[in-house]
Amino acid sequence: MQGYIILYSRQGNFLIFEKREEAFFFHGSNGSPSAIFPPDGIPITNGPGKFAFPGGAINSGEEPFKGCLREFREECGNAISFGYLPANQPQSLLNLNNLIIDTSRYDILYNQLNTVGSNYTTLYLEFSNDDLRQIQNIIVTTNFEEANQARRDIHYNEIKNYDSIFQYYPFCPLDDELGQVELWNLIREVNEIRALGRDRETDWYYNMIVFLANQILQLNIHY
Repeated sequence: MQGYIILYSRQGNFLIFEKREEAFFFHGSNGSPSAIFPPDGIPITNGPGKFAFPGGAINSGEEPFKGCLREFREECGNAISFGYLPANQPQSLLNLNNLIIDTSRYDILYNQLNTVGSNYTTLYLEFSNDDLRQIQNIIVTTNFEEANQARRDIHYNEIKNYDSIFQYYPFCPLDDELGQVELWNLIREVNEIRALGRDRETDWYYNMIVFLANQILQLNIHY
């Protein structure tokens, strides 16, 4: 099972990310060790250079919404995490560094996970437009910027092992997969959204967006 996360606003804005062409580091999972890949990284094979949402495999026995939040942190960096989970209401971003789950909201969050497809699930979290811009700014100027510096240091052999990355760059994402983040609107970017649906490497992201537009926000957009 794959889990993804979409941060959106009531006005139909949402954050969408772009994958890198190559990765210089990945943290360990499924028995594989954490590693760096000097001098030029390794190719990303699943949708390189294409738009995506943060996500990945839900661990065995892991609650789905916890897995979605964990994947967000792994791919977007430690400067952002959620101590309070907004339950479909605009909520100011809390500046916390630990994932603390508000279990009293689990039922509401679980309902939001029942989206489309049987092989993946999506957690939708609603923020104000200002919060979305703040999150975007933190990811771009802090988290992804530290990842860019780590990539440079790995290329020049100044970082020689995975753990050293976070001694120098504590807000760097654990995985070097996402490199850009954009703020899209469900109506304004209608052509870009349609293009996702025509590509087999991005069509499940298209399905997630359509669910957001027409099920959660009830916009009845014909993509």
